[in-house]
Amino acid sequence: MRKILLGLGVGVMALGAGGGAAYYLGYFDEPESPQTSGARKSQVPQDMVEPSKIEEPTPEPKPLPNQYYVSRAAETVYLQPETTSIPDGIAYYGEQLNVMERRGDWIRIAPIYQLEEGADEVSQWVDSAHLSVEPVKLSGSDWFDVLQEYIENSDHYMSFQEAFLDASTQLIKGKQCRLADFEEVGGWIKSINHKDSVYFTYCGGIEAEHKIYLNVASGKIF
Repeated sequence: MRKILLGLGVGVMALGAGGGAAYYLGYFDEPESPQTSGARKSQVPQDMVEPSKIEEPTPEPKPLPNQYYVSRAAETVYLQPETTSIPDGIAYYGEQLNVMERRGDWIRIAPIYQLEEGADEVSQWVDSAHLSVEPVKLSGSDWFDVLQEYIENSDHYMSFQEAFLDASTQLIKGKQCRLADFEEVGGWIKSINHKDSVYFTYCGGIEAEHKIYLNVASGKIF
């Protein structure tokens, strides 16, 4: 009887040892129970939080320009900032317009005044929708296409087109003349008091003192 009990004890010990070896070797490597997994997850420190997102600052809007440039052949100037207002002149290609006030897309380019005592205040307003914020070059095909509209009625234009275009550009760049002057006069007129190669125009008025001469043979302006 004692031998039987001893044999059973040895058998039990053998099974226990075998089971331990089986787990170690992975034969019974089953996934841990949900309870065990949850217990491990609960061990994560509670004070660990996700880092807050850093918000990038909103860029400040670019300042509006203080001047614009006429980029079309002409822009109508109005007494009030609306197209139904009375026209009050023309701003011509390439001219700089300084901003004195804004109302939406409209800019005021002159002081406020009254046409008569007790009348509504008016000024000179231009819609900036088609204006350029960069200076417009008075050169190239775009410029000559615009300029030609104002001087193509000059005397003998087809014969001296290049001389007329060059001289007119030089006078406008030097602020001696505006496109408005050539529009009023019609371009260059043949002089009867000088040699055959001399023509003239008016800038800033139509008096003798406003007369400007051009020698188309030499390109000299006087």
